[in-house]
Amino acid sequence: MVGNLCPKPKNNLLQNYTKSLNLKVDRSSSWLFEVFDGDKSCAVDLGNWSCSCRIWKINGIPCNHARAAIESKGLSIYDFCDSYNKVKNYRRAYAVVVNSIPTFDIDTDLPHSNGDIIRPPDVRSQPGRKRTQRFRSQVKKRVIKCAWCHNPGHNHRKFKEVI
Repeated sequence: MVGNLCPKPKNNLLQNYTKSLNLKVDRSSSWLFEVFDGDKSCAVDLGNWSCSCRIWKINGIPCNHARAAIESKGLSIYDFCDSYNKVKNYRRAYAVVVNSIPTFDIDTDLPHSNGDIIRPPDVRSQPGRKRTQRFRSQVKKRVIKCAWCHNPGHNHRKFKEVI
């Protein structure tokens, strides 16, 4: 990896850059900004690394509102990204060698503290008939047929014709 940020946060910053091009920024104080996105406005505080849309706090990289405020002040966008998104910390996290635990030399006859071996609980089926769960779409509805005329839709009790 080359650069300051890991690939995913870098792609998110590029997407935020295209979204921040048509935003209007008004400066409230040296670190407070109001960013207008069409008919909505967001309050950006560069001192606390926060935006009213709260995406900056969730992702750890500046949202499009914060990016517009940072660029209007002329600061570097990489200084406002959390450290866990940076390549330096990624390399430091994976610099340590992680050894696997071999399972072929584990002794199964190890003595336990009280001498008992912990076994899984007994699973016994409950008395009575097991309940089956059916899906309504798979159950076919029985069609009623008349015993006398053999036509579907009624039974012999509803049969009205004379035999």
